[in-house]
Amino acid sequence: MRDRLWYYLQNSKFKAGYLCELSKTASTCGNIYSFILALGSAGSVAAWAIWNEFPYVWASIVGISQILHVAKPHIPFLKNDKEYIELCFKYEFLYLKYEKLWCRYEKGTEDENFLETEFYELRDIEVNFLNNVRHVHVPNFKRLIEKVSQEVEKELSRTFC
Repeated sequence: MRDRLWYYLQNSKFKAGYLCELSKTASTCGNIYSFILALGSAGSVAAWAIWNEFPYVWASIVGISQILHVAKPHIPFLKNDKEYIELCFKYEFLYLKYEKLWCRYEKGTEDENFLETEFYELRDIEVNFLNNVRHVHVPNFKRLIEKVSQEVEKELSRTFC
């Protein structure tokens, strides 16, 4: 029981941190993407004035801008920033529940069967909220995973040592 509880405590903290960072990254990338689209739209209007002299410039700007407009809804990472932050908060909630359960387990004041029942209730909560966001793709960015892993490791060692 102790190992499982510790694993899920760490895992929920990691997922909360990763999803928070992922939300920030998706939001930033979405803003940059929108800026490029706006720049392309403005550029196509400006290039229209000189299209007789440089038709390929105008055609290229308009073509790329239209491809970006069509592609944006199909790039799941950019459109899921709100779902990532929502999942972040749900995992942070789970982490706090696991932390309380861990502390009660470590004190040894409660029956292990009762604690195990609570543990599985927390697992059910996670499965239920994950069922509601099955459409959300969570990419694996190695640098972000490493960064969050180190941060979680430091935080857990400060909190539980």
